[in-house]
Amino acid sequence: MDARQPTGSAADADPADGQPANTPDTDQTIGAEVPVVAPRSRRARILNAVKWAAAAVAVVLLVVGVARQWDEIVVDFARLDARTVTLGVVLTLVALIANMLSWRAMMAATGFRVRPAAASSIFFVGQLGKYIPGGVWSIAAQAELGRAHGLARTGSAVASLASMLVSMVTAALVGIVALLLGSPDGLQTFWWLAVVVVIGLVALTPPVLGRLIAVAMRLLRRPPQEITLTWTGTVMSIVMWLAYGGQATLVLQAFGADSAVLFPVATGAYAVAWLVGFLVVIAPAGLGPREAVLLLLLGSVTDPTGALALAVISRAFMTLGDVVLAGLGAALAIRHRRRTAAVDPVGGVPGSPGTP
Repeated sequence: MDARQPTGSAADADPADGQPANTPDTDQTIGAEVPVVAPRSRRARILNAVKWAAAAVAVVLLVVGVARQWDEIVVDFARLDARTVTLGVVLTLVALIANMLSWRAMMAATGFRVRPAAASSIFFVGQLGKYIPGGVWSIAAQAELGRAHGLARTGSAVASLASMLVSMVTAALVGIVALLLGSPDGLQTFWWLAVVVVIGLVALTPPVLGRLIAVAMRLLRRPPQEITLTWTGTVMSIVMWLAYGGQATLVLQAFGADSAVLFPVATGAYAVAWLVGFLVVIAPAGLGPREAVLLLLLGSVTDPTGALALAVISRAFMTLGDVVLAGLGAALAIRHRRRTAAVDPVGGVPGSPGTP
């Protein structure tokens, strides 16, 4: 690879400095080398300012969300012991990391093998965008952050959309399984949902999922993207829901829940609550709809107090996890930028200098 070439494709990235884009002939490993690129343009500086402003808005909304629930958080956490808090935070971090690995697998499917450090920098910092109402800010943020590592916007967008699609399908499937197991006559009453589960599993197979992603890209009027999917992204998505289910089970047990089907019901309720919160795009990070769904679906295994406590505590765990991992991602981004500056003191990545 030419020393002046970014570490990934910029085939459709519309470089800010007006230079022609680079198109890779083979899969690229992002983060394998330090790019040397051209100086910043005026457009690049404007984009950089916009990105910092968006990051600031996300952080402010995150803080406001925590402040609104601070009293409930303090009261509910007082009923948790150290073991529950520790395991809850650990399981939340496992879930968030599994989500990142799912995105990384989707990125590899588009032809870019992103190294873990670069993937963490792009994904976790970009995830703060979910605290801005609208539902698409995290995708846009990850696409822009990816450019600092040579990723094309379309490749990043496809990976984010594919990862979200897999998360949505697996959330629905986990929720259906919870419904079937949570009701004494669930299999008899809702037997037809087994057909939905089978259809969902077929939709998650790499060939079918690849076609669904291609259709989504056409509906969004985006250029076609060659995709070679594996099962890795789906498996990581399932690991994510199992980790969240473990976290929810621990919290509900601390509030007196004791049921033979607590884990599957808690896992399914958590997954469906996330799905509904995601689809209600006007709610930042699903705040409101998510809590309402938890209260509704957990009625068979806990009382309203336990369900509401889970809604508050799990959101606190999630926020803490997002902040910790975003901080890690920001530190990795700063290290990447310093390494780039050490090679080319007057340069920056086209369109992505100073990525927060």
